[in-house]
Amino acid sequence: MMKIMLVRHGLTFWNTLGKMQGSSDVQLSPDGLHQARLLAAHFPFHIADAIYSSPLARAETTAMILANKFNLHVQLEPDFSEINFGDWEGQILREIANTDPENFEKFFKQPDAVKIPNAETFQQAQNRAMNALKKIIAAHDSEKNSHIIIVAHGAINRLILCAILDLPINKMWQIAQFNTAVNILLREDEDNFIVELMNSTAHLN
Repeated sequence: MMKIMLVRHGLTFWNTLGKMQGSSDVQLSPDGLHQARLLAAHFPFHIADAIYSSPLARAETTAMILANKFNLHVQLEPDFSEINFGDWEGQILREIANTDPENFEKFFKQPDAVKIPNAETFQQAQNRAMNALKKIIAAHDSEKNSHIIIVAHGAINRLILCAILDLPINKMWQIAQFNTAVNILLREDEDNFIVELMNSTAHLN
């Protein structure tokens, strides 16, 4: 069996300001670095066989702190990058609500139908993230009881969890993903996952 620890990156200044990050390359804040170090110090497993990360700095830095604990090299996977939110990136959420209220409402209530200018769709993002996950599973399939860490982003993690739980994309915002949240996925066989843990931030307490 394979265990996958799906992790969200630490806090950024844009998180604090309520800015839409998406594919923008935003660094961790000092608080985010502290969160990542706490996660490494209190990680729910004492072993890890590989660690993969989105190449965006906030995820890669979080992954590097974890990798140092396990003496691993971070393998970057572009398909775990956060959704490209197009023209909304860098804008504060309340500003978007004022300038594009129809799409803003759809963003949370009908994410599969929202059309953000110059952005990719949630379906496109889910497809690429799941393809990347399947590629990683294939690479480690012959290993017994492997433990794999993936560091990604709030929306991408939600989309992966929706796919695994067979939930429609419209349900994605009903899954919380706090900064440095840990999700544990147990892969029993080719088509069967058990979600053992979701959105745990016990390491921050």
